Amino acid sequence: MFADEKAMCVFNPLFMVEEDFFKIKTKTGELLKLKLNKPQRYVVNFIKKLRAEKKPVRLWILKGRQQGVSTLSEAMIYALTSQQDNRNSLIMGDQEDKSEYLFQMSKLYHEELRRGYPHLAPPLKKSNAKMLEFEDQRSQIIIETAKNINAARAYTYTYVHLSEVATFPDLTGVLTALMQSVPNYWDTMVIGETTANGMNEFYEEWKRAEEGKTDWIPVFIPWFWSEEYSLPLENSQLYPIAGMNFGADNNERKFLEEEQKIKAEFNLTAEQLNWRRWCIVNNCKGDINIFKQEYPSFPQEAFVMSGENFFDRDGMNKQKEVKPVAIGEIFYDNMEYRFRDQQHGRLEIFAYPTRGEEYLVVLDAAEGTPGRDEAAALVLDKALNDVVAVAAGPYTPEELTQIGVNLAHYYREALLIPENKGYGYMVCQLAYQKYGNIYRKITNKTGQIEQSDELGFNTNAITRPTMLARLNDEIKYSSTRLASKRLIDECRAFIVDPKSKKPQAQNGKQDGLVMCRAIAGEVRAQFPSIKLNRVVEEEAYSEPAGAGYGGLARKGR
Repeated sequence: MFADEKAMCVFNPLFMVEEDFFKIKTKTGELLKLKLNKPQRYVVNFIKKLRAEKKPVRLWILKGRQQGVSTLSEAMIYALTSQQDNRNSLIMGDQEDKSEYLFQMSKLYHEELRRGYPHLAPPLKKSNAKMLEFEDQRSQIIIETAKNINAARAYTYTYVHLSEVATFPDLTGVLTALMQSVPNYWDTMVIGETTANGMNEFYEEWKRAEEGKTDWIPVFIPWFWSEEYSLPLENSQLYPIAGMNFGADNNERKFLEEEQKIKAEFNLTAEQLNWRRWCIVNNCKGDINIFKQEYPSFPQEAFVMSGENFFDRDGMNKQKEVKPVAIGEIFYDNMEYRFRDQQHGRLEIFAYPTRGEEYLVVLDAAEGTPGRDEAAALVLDKALNDVVAVAAGPYTPEELTQIGVNLAHYYREALLIPENKGYGYMVCQLAYQKYGNIYRKITNKTGQIEQSDELGFNTNAITRPTMLARLNDEIKYSSTRLASKRLIDECRAFIVDPKSKKPQAQNGKQDGLVMCRAIAGEVRAQFPSIKLNRVVEEEAYSEPAGAGYGGLARKGR
């Protein structure tokens, strides 16, 4: 019997995790068998499926607090390493004490396995604060912290657990070192699990995985999957919300509406809602946004900013990223401006120019040095109030001017609106020389709106709050389509700074496209579309002549 059981565990080490071979120390201090809860079972089944398909396991797991994913990860790593030869495994936590805590789980698994199932617990060759090495197997479990990036290079690893990766001081550095040390082989596993920590490096990795740009798979575990996150009602009443702190983007009515929405959407019980209220008041300082980060219901909810989001949350959740219809560049060829598909082109096009439409092209200049603020260009359809093209990058004023002029010509001789502060002054002058149809500052001294001689749009203490408030209203009431992933991401990272109370990009994030879109909305209000009826017949297009053209050319005016 023992021999059969040992053979089964060697053949399928995860059998040990699923069949209660391990013991854990519970939150109440008891020593009990590890019985998989719903989140743990979901992750195990996911991993078993990948291994059955002979695919390497590369998982980003986004979760709430205390849902057992770390406990499960250590159990899987112990089982896989202790039952097989020549395996190096790594447990890496965000901090020294957290790493040590995780390692103690592995030691507990081994100690209790020796007591209950000695035929499954291999003898130890070495056991210290940094390593658990098994005798005669040349297999070991190593513990490290994210601060020691070199540890990720030290061995060829088979199984890896990265705990609370959203708080790693240099996640990119860890991944760069680690992923060269893990073979691209089916019997390897790298799990990066975490609660979110704003829109940082982990957020970028999560988004790349969601978009299918990497082999990593995003796995989300909502808080309500945990059975313990439930609280009986007292006198049939939900926990009072008097202890909640409603910020600028929330209030009591909005909270109650959202509560009913998530109850219906996720089929929550009154007891789960009761626990949610209790947790917000008692464990999250009464702050709803802290709860959403620590106990998210869906992925995007987890990525709360370090300050309050400026743009309406519900409105932003309704904004859907649109895949560009084309990516490329605009060229002047054969007496007309043509779009040419290019894989690494600077322009993302969401809608081609259409006969009868009016467009606005807005430019936000920057120095053009990589790593600093990026320059941005955006095209708005005046009638539909939709974003139809964007570009953003480390463009010099000269490069941004040419992008803007090309866009303005291509989009039916659109009004070109450079922001005129700083490097924008140079863009205004260059654009006026090359194009001419430039926005001029509006005056209203005589009760009549008049254009001045000042080129470009001036963002200042008067215009900035107005144009941002207008954009927020448009987002809140879904009267615009942002379309661009870059723009939507910038809007999500646009916060009210906790100290200055000024709306701005979160530290390390860009806001060039946000400012372009806000300026476009303000100019659109100054010069409304003159169309009375939408022209539904699209302009005729033809394939451009000549080799190398992959886009569509606009014919006629």
